[in-house]
Amino acid sequence: MGDLIAITDHNLFDERNKAKQSAKPIVGEFNKSRIHSYGPNSFKLHRLPVPVRGDIVGLVGPRSIGKTTALKILAGELTPNLGRFNDPPLDWLTIRTHLHDKHLRRFLAQVVNHKLKVVFKPQQVPQDYMGLAVGEILRKVDDRKDLRALILCFLDLKTPSVKFHHLDIRAQHRVTLAAALLQDADVYIFDDISSFLDMRQRFMVAQLIRSLKTAKSYVIVVDNDLSVIDYVSDYMYIMYGEPEAYGVFSEQYFDVETGIEFYLRGFDPIEDNLIRGDPLIFERDFFISAPNEKHLEPDPEPLIGRRYSYPHMTTNHLKHKMKVEGGNLHDCQIHLVLGDQGTGKSTFIKLLAGFLPPDGVEPWCPEYLKSYKPKKISFIRACTVRAALETRCFHHRFVSDVIEPLQIDRLMGRKLTSLSPGERQRVAITFCLMKDAHVYLIDEPSLDLDSDMRIRVALAIRKHILRIQRAAVVVENDFLMAAYLADKVILVEPSIDTASCLPRDIARPVSGFSVSSPCDRVAGFNLLLEKLNITFRQVPDSSRLTPRVNKAGSMEDKTQKLNGNFYYNLA
Repeated sequence: MGDLIAITDHNLFDERNKAKQSAKPIVGEFNKSRIHSYGPNSFKLHRLPVPVRGDIVGLVGPRSIGKTTALKILAGELTPNLGRFNDPPLDWLTIRTHLHDKHLRRFLAQVVNHKLKVVFKPQQVPQDYMGLAVGEILRKVDDRKDLRALILCFLDLKTPSVKFHHLDIRAQHRVTLAAALLQDADVYIFDDISSFLDMRQRFMVAQLIRSLKTAKSYVIVVDNDLSVIDYVSDYMYIMYGEPEAYGVFSEQYFDVETGIEFYLRGFDPIEDNLIRGDPLIFERDFFISAPNEKHLEPDPEPLIGRRYSYPHMTTNHLKHKMKVEGGNLHDCQIHLVLGDQGTGKSTFIKLLAGFLPPDGVEPWCPEYLKSYKPKKISFIRACTVRAALETRCFHHRFVSDVIEPLQIDRLMGRKLTSLSPGERQRVAITFCLMKDAHVYLIDEPSLDLDSDMRIRVALAIRKHILRIQRAAVVVENDFLMAAYLADKVILVEPSIDTASCLPRDIARPVSGFSVSSPCDRVAGFNLLLEKLNITFRQVPDSSRLTPRVNKAGSMEDKTQKLNGNFYYNLA
């Protein structure tokens, strides 16, 4: 079988896992900085971020590393036990004397003594909203009446009479965000703002959060979309550690540009600590060179330059008609599908996959092998991940390019039906990529993944597509991940202009949706960002392909808009 290996080669994973153990973050001795523990041999949180009055502080780090625990403490909803779970401190005075920063001590004293009004948007939707109508929820917190119409429009909330529990999870999340944004407070804390939002909504919400910033306010934000953190934050803290075991906040905050740089590089030179064992960075030549290794037997057809043409198509599967402009998919290229929520991005990718028939014509090219990863993931089989993978053999590079970065090797003994949403997503992406196909169709791979894993997934998809020299179509709402992935851009848009935020436009009917043919990545991003009124830059004097969002009204933002360069590319 040559370079092909089977998943039963367990020693390969054991040896590589042992090698990785030496690259864990250097934690040192943190007993004096322990803030909270959930019990013996349970998760422990070390240090707390210090809110900055008059500025917005972002927190970034992997999932299950203590960000939500820290937010609950800062909101006054959780009393820290300083690691003394059997003998917790009985008063906040004892707790405050343990804290390392005088500004943090003063802030928590004001929160606990109710001298600061705190608005906390939690990660999970509040259960006390269940049974209430949307309008009733929002009327109770309607302090910012001048922005009410704008907020409701940005978040697409048109049905005030509907009960909260009758909404889907996406709409519930938007109502929870609106309820926080409509309140006047001294402290605003947002846990996970971008989940279930499309790209337009994410940056609209980020703009609204920045509008909360005053000389006296505190604003703290957690999110897994690094572009959103980049846009909304003035400063940021980095978290590192071992998920579900311990989490450590950086000892000091960084300006957001420096913080994201350290986070992506995986190393904090200030504290001389590893954030992770490897950097999460694309080099410039990653978009140019395409290694000619294959994980399959050689194809008699020449792969370089092969294209797959799909025809003009229409479908009435949605409430409105969708028109698809025909186009070409090319080997060694990832074709990124961008558009607002509800415009039919998933419908388009299902048309290509053959799961939905187009109107009046045959499904697209059944002779092409296609591998499809849907947006919603569910597994029926009760077998383990290892057993599911044992049915396939693959190139050894698939292990280093996909299985290890997505940490599938850690899930081998788990049953498919027991996986968390994020774990299911990683396994589904792996299953999709390991199939022999001409075209890979991947719907929203970032869903339920933390910021680390999103970039790992983007790297894995790109490496794999370049190595096997096949085509891919990907739907994505995380801009950084989208920029890492895209060679070409496909735009899905409403047939009428629904971008206006005047109240009269909220109820305007949509006549249909249109899907463009693939266009150049820079031109496609430029068209999208112009409609969002957001600009991105790339750091000069760097080979890294990490786009950075410009703050609204900054010199870079004004200059790029003046020149019509909403997505500035040095290449």
